[in-house]
Amino acid sequence: MVIMTNESDNRKKVLINLDYIIPNKTFVYPIYSFDGEKLLEKNEVLTAQKIKIIIEKYGSTVYYFASDAASTPEFNKIYNSFVTKTKNMFENIAQNESVTVDDYKSSEEMVSGLIEDLDNKSITIADIAHDIENFDDYIFYHSVNTCLLTAMVLKWKRKYSRNDIENIALGAFFSDLGMLKLEREILNKPDKLNKDEFLKVRSHPHEGYNILKTINNINPIVLQTVLFHHEQFDDEGYYAIPYETLPYPPKIVSICNMYDALTSPRPYRQPYSSAIAIKRIVNSINSKFDYKLVSDFMNCVGLILNNSQLFYRRGDFCILNTREICLISEIPAADIMRPKVIVFARYDYSGNNVTTKFYDNPIEIDLTKDTNRRLDSLVIRQDLIDVLRNKLIDRKTLVDYLYVTQPEK
Repeated sequence: MVIMTNESDNRKKVLINLDYIIPNKTFVYPIYSFDGEKLLEKNEVLTAQKIKIIIEKYGSTVYYFASDAASTPEFNKIYNSFVTKTKNMFENIAQNESVTVDDYKSSEEMVSGLIEDLDNKSITIADIAHDIENFDDYIFYHSVNTCLLTAMVLKWKRKYSRNDIENIALGAFFSDLGMLKLEREILNKPDKLNKDEFLKVRSHPHEGYNILKTINNINPIVLQTVLFHHEQFDDEGYYAIPYETLPYPPKIVSICNMYDALTSPRPYRQPYSSAIAIKRIVNSINSKFDYKLVSDFMNCVGLILNNSQLFYRRGDFCILNTREICLISEIPAADIMRPKVIVFARYDYSGNNVTTKFYDNPIEIDLTKDTNRRLDSLVIRQDLIDVLRNKLIDRKTLVDYLYVTQPEK
C-alpha cells in the first residue's frame, strides 16, 4: 500500500507489516514509525529481536519512503523508452497487421537492453509497472512488464543461456500481440464478455503466432511461447494441451502474465494489490500452475513485488497437498514456499460432501525437510478462517498462534 505523508512532507509512504517480514534479512531502505521516528537505517539487518521490539513499541505497521526505493534513473530511462517504443511499434503492427523485420530487430534490441540492465543494476519493479493513463495503453505496459518479470525469473534460475533468456523474454513481450486484432470495444468492455467475444479473446495466441511466423529465421522458442502461454496444469487451457508435454518457457510466461494482469487496472475491475495477486497465484497450484513453477516465481520475485513482505505470516492457515490443514508456525529463511507448520486437521471427500477430522495431537512439520508434503494453498476466505479459528478456540488448541486482527487484504 502507498499513501501520502503529511503536508510538511509530501513524499509517498509505502506501508510495511512487520508480521510478514522474514527475520534476519537486510532491509534495503530506512523504515520509520508513524510518528516519523527512524527505526532502521539503510541496509540494516532486521533481526527477529528488532522486529519484536518495534512491534511492542510501535505496532506492526511501519513505512519507508517510495523515493528511497526508486529504481535507478538508468533503468527507469530504459523502461520508459521500452514502453514508448512498444506503443509506437504495436500501433504500426495493428495498422499493417504484420511485423516488419526492422520492428522485430528493434524488439530484440530492446529486450536485450532490458536484460543487460538486469545484469548491472538493482531495480525495484513494484511501483514502475502500472502507470497506465488509460485502458488503451494496457497492452503496451503489460507486454513490457511480462517481459521484465520473465527475464528476472529466468536469470534467477541460473539455468538458461543469455540467448535463451532473450528469446523467452521476447516471446513474453509478444505474448499478447494477437490482442491487437481485437476490436477496442471488446478490450475495453466493462461487462462480462458474451460467448462470441470470449472466443475472439481466446484466439489471440494463435493470431499473434500468425503475425510472427512470417519473420524469417525467428527462433521457435518465441513462437511456442506466444502460442502456448495460456495452457494450464489441469489441461483446461486455451488448447487443452497436456501440461506435462509443454516446455518451460510458455509456463513461466503464463504466471508472469497472470501476475501483471491481476495487478493492472481493467475496465471491469480495479487492480488487485500485490499481496492478493500473489495469494491468488499460490492458490492456483494444481489448477493453472504446477508447484515448482509457483515456487520459482515466489522465491525469485515474490518479496520484490510485495515490498519485501511475504504472502503469509505466523498464524495464517494453509492447506497441504495431503489435504491436511495447518497453521504456519515459523517463517523460513530460505525457500519461502516451505514454512514450518502445525497440522491440526485433515479433510476428505465422501461423494459430494467434505468431512474434516481434527487431530487430538497436532503435528509439527518442517516442510523443508518433509519432501512428501508441500504447501498447496492459503486459506483466504474469511468465513473459512472464522470456522477454523472458532473450532481451535473451542478445542483450546493452538490458540497462542491465532491472530486477533483480520488477515491482510
